[in-house]
Amino acid sequence: MAHDSVELISIKFQAARACLADDELLRAKAIYQEILAMDPRHGDALQMLGIVDTELGLLDSAVDLLCKSIELNPDSDNAYYHLGFAMCKLEQFAAGLECFDKVLALNPGHVQAVCDRASALIELGQLDEAVAGYDHAIRLRADYAEAYSYRGNALLALRRTDEAIASFDRSIAIQTSPGAHLNRGNAYQALGAYQTAIDSYDAAIALRHDYAMAYSNRGVSLKHLHRLDEAIASSGKAIAADPNYADAHWNRGLTYLLKGDLGQGFLGYQWRWETDKFKKIRRTFAQPLWLGTPSIRGKKLLIHGEQGFGDTIQFARYAELVEQAGGHVVYEVEPPLFSLFQALPGVGTLLRQGDPLPAFDYYCPVMSLPLALQTDTASIPSCRRYLNADDTKRERWAQVLGSKTVPRVGLVWSGSPTHDDDLNRSIGLSALITSLPAGFEYFSLQKDVRTADMTALAGSQHVRHFGEQIVDFADTAALCELMDLVISVDTSVAHLSGALGVPTWVLLTHLPDWRWLLERRDSPWYPSVRLYRQSRARHWDDVLQSVANDLCASGGRDLV
Repeated sequence: MAHDSVELISIKFQAARACLADDELLRAKAIYQEILAMDPRHGDALQMLGIVDTELGLLDSAVDLLCKSIELNPDSDNAYYHLGFAMCKLEQFAAGLECFDKVLALNPGHVQAVCDRASALIELGQLDEAVAGYDHAIRLRADYAEAYSYRGNALLALRRTDEAIASFDRSIAIQTSPGAHLNRGNAYQALGAYQTAIDSYDAAIALRHDYAMAYSNRGVSLKHLHRLDEAIASSGKAIAADPNYADAHWNRGLTYLLKGDLGQGFLGYQWRWETDKFKKIRRTFAQPLWLGTPSIRGKKLLIHGEQGFGDTIQFARYAELVEQAGGHVVYEVEPPLFSLFQALPGVGTLLRQGDPLPAFDYYCPVMSLPLALQTDTASIPSCRRYLNADDTKRERWAQVLGSKTVPRVGLVWSGSPTHDDDLNRSIGLSALITSLPAGFEYFSLQKDVRTADMTALAGSQHVRHFGEQIVDFADTAALCELMDLVISVDTSVAHLSGALGVPTWVLLTHLPDWRWLLERRDSPWYPSVRLYRQSRARHWDDVLQSVANDLCASGGRDLV
């Protein structure tokens, strides 16, 4: 290449660097492209253009450019670092990890690669290894505030919350930042220290006035304190800062629902499909989504489950309303619910998940039905019962139970261990057994029992357990109908028992799921349900004492 061309490329390269220093990414990109038009094998220009494209979110282009630069200069730790960064942005974390390993083979002291490698390990679920990685980064740079903050996130994911808070505190002491304050707020929220969490979110907002995530998470803590109007306002500020922030819309919708404003609540609830959690389970079809219009008369509507068994059971009541509007309901349910739903009113075609789908005109996820049918607190389709146990199943279980001599009480003390709120909503069986008064016959309605609870169950002569004899929800329904009372934490059996019209006492956390509202003892969704609420978060003693007192006072009568 001629000397003049080399000199011109050098001048352009320096000009592009100056643009980057002034954050003029598009201008820098144009100059690097000019350089590559003159010399397509200019490795540094390829690398820098790849870095610029990463910043611009043009990740596929960035990866291609960085790979070409590495072909020309395979010993560039910087190129490998930025390639790893781009791969992680593309959520290809294993590939990113390989790139960071290349960086560290070339330059063991590349502290940013050590830190980002640890972040990739978090995404791959290797949390202990991630903590070790952040520790290594901190050994390389003792004042690495960002590494302390990320380390706190890994510790928080490991539920080592006190250590996480200490790590966030160290990060803030080195260099205060809105992100570290946000993360510390998240840790205090996980501990249940909601006012302290709010203080941390406020500190984050003081540093970044448009910090949408801090406003949104602050709203969650306010909701836990039952300060619902403030929670709604905080979510609103998050949305004002970022109108497309799905989590803020979702959280505000949940708070409206908990407050009893079902109209606003179900509108916000529809934003669930834009959150990271729900994007993974969202189903789409060639047919259009139905949310109440156009008329469903003469049309076939596919209703499908989306979350838990309890949700499917609770909103199954809407099938009859669709039928009354002239629609033919094609209802696809989870296989364990199939037998139970055989006689569900309003269903024209019942399918198991995984069965071939027949022709249909529209679809609606089951939890969008209240929005489609414009439900508010005055129009909740509430009847004493809309499900029935199978007669044959009930007769068989009646024989298993034998003759009744005292009132029968069915017990459900824990739900799925994978549920987001399982730590709060489930009760240890030993604590429940200790609180149960004499004069009743107690039955476990749980199919699956945790190891710790099996020990308590084996040592109890007061609770009969059937385990694997319970095949599906049709068996559970038959058992519920044979009870005088079902006592349950907030799980699918609580919904099942309520849908069957069986007297049901539901034991609720201090911040219950939205459908149970706040303060009231009854449920507008289930006339046969009575609600028992924690007065303090994560304390069941007063709930269990109230249940015991009411059992003793009832003598098995007036249980709703």
